[in-house]
Amino acid sequence: MWIFNYLIILCLIVHVFTSDIETLDINEEESFLKSPKYLSNDELGLFFEDQTKKFPTLAKVHNVGTSVNNNTIWALEISKNVGNRSIGVPMFKYVANMHGDETLGRQLLIYLSQYLLENYNVLERITTLVDSVDIFLMPSLNPDGFASSMEGHCDSLNDYVGRSNANGVDLNRDFPDQFKDKTYNEAMFLTRQPETLAIMAWIVNNPFVLSGNIHGGALVASYPYDDSNSGRDCCEESISPDDSIFKDLAATYADHHPIMHKGDGCDNEKFTNGITNGAKWYEVRGGMQDFNYVHSNCFEITFELSCCKYPNSSTLPLEWHNNKLSLISFIESIHLGVKGQVLDENLEGINHAEVIVEGNNKTIYTTERGEYWRLLHPGVYKIYARALGYTQSAPSTITVTKDKTELLNFHLTVSPPSKGILPEIIEKNSTDQFGFVQQVKFEHHNYVKMAELLNILAVEYHNITRLYSIGDSVKGRSLYVLEISDNPGKHEPGEPEFKYIANMHGNEVVGREMLLLLAQYLCQNYKTDKRITQIVDNIRIHLLISMNPDGYEVAKEGDADSVTGRPNANLFDLNRNFPDQYVINEYNKIQQPETMAVMSWIHSLPFVLSANLHGGALVANYPYDNNANQVAGENNSPDNDVFLILAKTYSDAHPKMHLGQSCPRFPKEHFAGGITNGAQWYIVTGGMQDYNYITTNCMELTIEMGCYKFPYESELPRYWLENKEPLLRYMEQIHRGIHGFVRSTEGNPIANATILVSNIDHKITTAIDGDYWRILAAGVYTITVIHPGYKGHSEQVIVPDGIEGVSLNFTLLRDDMRSWAIENDFGITFNTLPMDHYLNHTEIMKELIDMEKSQPSLALSIVTDKIYSIMITDKVGAPNEDKFHIAVIGDLFSSEPAGREISLRLAKHLVRGYESKNLEIIKLLELSAIHILPCIDENVDLHLSNKECVMEDSSHNPVAMAIEKNMLEGNEISKSLVSHLRDNQYDLVIVLEGGGSSVVSPSEGTMVDNIYSMFKQSYKKLDVIDNQDCSNDKKYDYWKQDVLRSIQVLTGSLAISARLSCCNYVPPNQIPYLWRSKLPPLMNLLTSINQGIIGHIINENGVALREAIVQISGSMHQFHVTRDNAIFKIPLNVGEFKLAVTCARYELNFLDVTVSKNNITQITVILKKSMQQSFKPSLYQQASGIAGFVTNTHNHPVSEALVSVVNENISVITNFEGSFFIPLPPGGHTIEAAASGYLSSTKIVSTNVGGSVQIMFRLIKDEMVLGMPRLA
Repeated sequence: MWIFNYLIILCLIVHVFTSDIETLDINEEESFLKSPKYLSNDELGLFFEDQTKKFPTLAKVHNVGTSVNNNTIWALEISKNVGNRSIGVPMFKYVANMHGDETLGRQLLIYLSQYLLENYNVLERITTLVDSVDIFLMPSLNPDGFASSMEGHCDSLNDYVGRSNANGVDLNRDFPDQFKDKTYNEAMFLTRQPETLAIMAWIVNNPFVLSGNIHGGALVASYPYDDSNSGRDCCEESISPDDSIFKDLAATYADHHPIMHKGDGCDNEKFTNGITNGAKWYEVRGGMQDFNYVHSNCFEITFELSCCKYPNSSTLPLEWHNNKLSLISFIESIHLGVKGQVLDENLEGINHAEVIVEGNNKTIYTTERGEYWRLLHPGVYKIYARALGYTQSAPSTITVTKDKTELLNFHLTVSPPSKGILPEIIEKNSTDQFGFVQQVKFEHHNYVKMAELLNILAVEYHNITRLYSIGDSVKGRSLYVLEISDNPGKHEPGEPEFKYIANMHGNEVVGREMLLLLAQYLCQNYKTDKRITQIVDNIRIHLLISMNPDGYEVAKEGDADSVTGRPNANLFDLNRNFPDQYVINEYNKIQQPETMAVMSWIHSLPFVLSANLHGGALVANYPYDNNANQVAGENNSPDNDVFLILAKTYSDAHPKMHLGQSCPRFPKEHFAGGITNGAQWYIVTGGMQDYNYITTNCMELTIEMGCYKFPYESELPRYWLENKEPLLRYMEQIHRGIHGFVRSTEGNPIANATILVSNIDHKITTAIDGDYWRILAAGVYTITVIHPGYKGHSEQVIVPDGIEGVSLNFTLLRDDMRSWAIENDFGITFNTLPMDHYLNHTEIMKELIDMEKSQPSLALSIVTDKIYSIMITDKVGAPNEDKFHIAVIGDLFSSEPAGREISLRLAKHLVRGYESKNLEIIKLLELSAIHILPCIDENVDLHLSNKECVMEDSSHNPVAMAIEKNMLEGNEISKSLVSHLRDNQYDLVIVLEGGGSSVVSPSEGTMVDNIYSMFKQSYKKLDVIDNQDCSNDKKYDYWKQDVLRSIQVLTGSLAISARLSCCNYVPPNQIPYLWRSKLPPLMNLLTSINQGIIGHIINENGVALREAIVQISGSMHQFHVTRDNAIFKIPLNVGEFKLAVTCARYELNFLDVTVSKNNITQITVILKKSMQQSFKPSLYQQASGIAGFVTNTHNHPVSEALVSVVNENISVITNFEGSFFIPLPPGGHTIEAAASGYLSSTKIVSTNVGGSVQIMFRLIKDEMVLGMPRLA
């Protein structure tokens, strides 16, 4: 019967198509309608990928999630300047194939993507649409169901196979329902389907404005609500607050459809004008369109597009023409109503402000940039905006028409924060105006008084306190910490650890006194004040009253802004003394006793939240405190949303801070909302708050508590009243987000399991009891837990906006190596076999030779002067100058042999992956040649007598030492290695080593670090399974960094080290696990090089200029061209760059180049003959002597510096690039570099016969000359 009726409908459609269907333009491109067919999910992914390659500025693929059967849920974004949405451009989405057997919408969205892309800049209407809307097309929310469905079946199969997902669940009944009670929804959440959770997260985390949900089985446009709280099954409307605009939107689609608008397209169903209220048709509980409207800003309509659920593919062109105008017109409806921004007094957008239409209880919330869009039916409305911490705007009257979008901006002013309502009192004792049960004395406490008060508290309140010391200052003063907890002295599983640290700068004393007052306040009010009791019972609090007691003792009361007492007794600024993610300098090269004590303390307890209390300003400062360029400018951490909440929590609770007003000493310094990103304010290297975030689970802010560093004690009562509430409220934020336990199936806690959060590039680990805490902003997240030896597990969770938090526990199943190898390593059993010893040189060579024999077109052995390598690349015997050449060295550091085994496994992985037709590896080897050098030192076993985890003695590494000291003549292996690297002109040298888990580069602060930062991020991004506590990861040995620098100078190649493990020496039995953890980051690192610039340098006659040199503006590194075809290759991050191309006897050529994501920019550079003779000093002078550069600490050249040979009457002046050359006889020499405004630097070097020694001076600014930096 269905088939008969469907044929009748097709006949009607043919008639309509030949007479009534209009086209958008006679020039429209629709060649994609030839040979119609339905694409499988794999074909869909490849098709979208092809679209992004064909239209890189218009199309971008998104992986929204995975289905039950691990099929990817794809979405294609189409927009002008895709991926970089302009302010005010609304986001639209179509979602189809929610029911797997309702397939028409799936293919129509594929056609729509082609139509929009192919007709952009061809049809004016399409161009305008793509320019003005950010469009997302999801052809299939249920790929598993689609795979189980059968073409030509107009009804669902038995048991609704295909309609439901692989678990047999109807996805359009699986969403939270507004009319169900809260308990029911929470229980249902625990079993929600992965497809549902994926799209819920997508909806909640993106500011979609309008959406269409495409179904099949009827011909109608259905609008909210889909159900009611009446208990009925159908037949009565359930009206939403926006019923009028929903009817307009539904009619827009139906009116442009040649059949739908008639309302009788399918048998036995009549819909007035082709639209219906969902509940009136039949009630759907747990539907997606209502979820969009209730839980986000998005208005969604459900479109039923065909009477037959899975029509034959031959009908697809006809169905496209029936729906084309409707699909496009509905997207255009996104411009109905009002849009604008909600702005503060500085014209900055206010996030999460409410936009309210009087008389309508649907609230729209602004984006993080303050944008909003409010769809409205034509009419006159009064609209206003409000936001927490701001004065509500007056209502604005606006007339909405159907012809255009009305623009309406709101400007809000900051209002004082509300005082709030104090919690209920348990047994309220009378307190004074400051909140104390017993009167306290507001006074400054020197070290003796401080210690006395802390001991009194520890004795008097022994049931909730513990006084302990984490170490001593330079002068032997104890660094006292007062613990306050209902169970002092032990970590309670499940209870988070909090810390306040004060007086890091000895003359900034307000925080010191505030913590003493806070300690008394908490102790006095425990068990009498409900709020304080809850804080103490549920948080383990640690108060480090003074981190710099020595500095305090020399500071002076009344000091507003001096530096007296600021540093410790060794004159080190402790907030410049921590290991830093970007810089090792004179301030943090050696940690002071106070710093070491705090670092050890930080890593000894599972701290979750912290604040570092300072003085000299009034602002809450959040990470990061510096950036790679060391120039003031915003540098946000991956958890910026959370840090903004934390900073605003403190600032908004403070009666003055949130106003952002300047301090008298700095009248031009204003902070919007009383908060600031550290790096945007001014650069701090070696700061404590960044160290906390980068190396531990702890999030820390720096709170500047007042404009004066050491105020008179008469001011202390005011400071207490201003900071009491912020101090308490900030502690309470520790419960935000999620918390729980990770256990094995046996119920045992799993320590050091890694907790990952979707779309946030920052991991934390579980504590010894398997407990964890992850502070998060409100939203929907996918939480993944992994640990070696266990199968990873993911859960999606909705985090509310509040401090109640969500409990989320994980139970992990053990896994086996064989299963992992099949899934991740192409089934290579060798790579995960148990090991009891390292392979020797002969055994490794045999493995590589066998590899070459099995794949002679892919792998080629290269032996040059005792250095054995194997090159792996596509078409290995063909010319490959235009490929990136990467060297991977396994055992440059002999005491760290893990790299030998990992590099061997990497070679096997690449070869087997190519054999298995892995697309990622095929692309990698088509663009790159990977040279594996697993063991350069055949005597490596002789250096393994000391097999300790940490091996800092460089004498165990003779090859690396010889390279670092440029004493190649005394070590044949190092000499051969450098010769090999230089002869092969590698674009990148990767040294595999131990001692950490990051990528390390030889220099900081230059444009070349743009390249290095790309490598670091690519490695870090997927380095998620290394769960060891690498607290020493930032303490990179200077000599090892100098090895990399020497490789770069001696060979001209970029050089980095990929650190494999916290240990220098890894026991052999751990190698299979290490390989598992490092395979993803290593592959990501290798593939990251295939982005950048490849150029060919010729003269006007087309002759290759083989002596040409290329430099990036702002960098001193020289990129040399290949020997035959003068090709240069530079891997680069995304961005715009200026290149300088030089060649002897040719004019200097500057050119601008743009690098886009995952693309190689190909250029040809033509140099013109120069009429002038020029000479450019080279680092590679053939004469005996010393060549090098003089730079400042930011790696900028220092010109006109004086470079002298001490005790000899020899000196030269550096040129504009900071370079110099001094011819010298062989022997030892002392070289000094000096420049105006800098401290001089001296180095001892040895010169050899027949070549120059390369050195680099980094001069430090003389602060006494240039003045002190901004100190706070």
